[in-house]
Amino acid sequence: MTISLAARMYGVLMYALVEVSAELAEQLVAIETGGEDAVHQARTRVRRLRSILAVFRKAFDEEEQRRMRARLKRLGHRLGDVRDLDVRARDLEGLLSEQTDPAVADAVEAMAARARAQYGRALDDLLRHVRSRGHRELLADLQSFAAAPPLSEDGSAHPHRVARKGLRRAARRVLRVEGERLEERHAARKAARRLRYAAEAVADDLGGDAVRLAEAAEELQDALGEHRDLVLLARHLREHAELDGLPAVRAGVEALAEDCERRAAEKLAGLDEKLGAVEAAAEF
Repeated sequence: MTISLAARMYGVLMYALVEVSAELAEQLVAIETGGEDAVHQARTRVRRLRSILAVFRKAFDEEEQRRMRARLKRLGHRLGDVRDLDVRARDLEGLLSEQTDPAVADAVEAMAARARAQYGRALDDLLRHVRSRGHRELLADLQSFAAAPPLSEDGSAHPHRVARKGLRRAARRVLRVEGERLEERHAARKAARRLRYAAEAVADDLGGDAVRLAEAAEELQDALGEHRDLVLLARHLREHAELDGLPAVRAGVEALAEDCERRAAEKLAGLDEKLGAVEAAAEF
């Protein structure tokens, strides 16, 4: 019974690594061919892989998993630089409506245009990277790692136990983050995201326990993420409004920033309940 359980969990972990690394390779190719949303999808796959390796790190050789996580982190940063600029431009454009004062609309559109220009330069840098030899080596090493994961002694003998302990530890990490500062809430969001992706990776084996944990973590992640995006958008509006010296324009941009902050505060409604749901789901 124990051998069968261990073998099944090993298969689940290996399959998750193989599946997500293959999806990452597909999305990286899509970036080169101009695929829609490819940067975001590639970034998500990098985060899923890093989450699996981090939460279930006791299942893998310590040095090998740490080295792979570091290499994936560097790729994730490159993807993130491009994705964040794309989102910033779209969010700025999304603030405008037919009722927006034309002068204010021009100022916000200028901000969006600057973000678009920065996005284009960052995308060019990313394209050069994904065509490089170093990047090809990372993909080859990742595929080898996924196909034959370097397991630790516990990972070989007790992967099911390691998986459950890893998820509980990841849930505690979410709950340990305290404070109302933006970076503290961002830390909680990242911890929730890591927990979610790890739980989803082993849901086929752990069943309802992992599904409930993933769902609770996703609810928390989404709320904190939307809150952060709106707060940062408000900051960006205020910082760049000074580029236009007209008081009426600055006042209009300030009104947009205040609306972003109002919507950001709404995203935190029920935050304690969402944290409680993560805590309850982790009791398995």
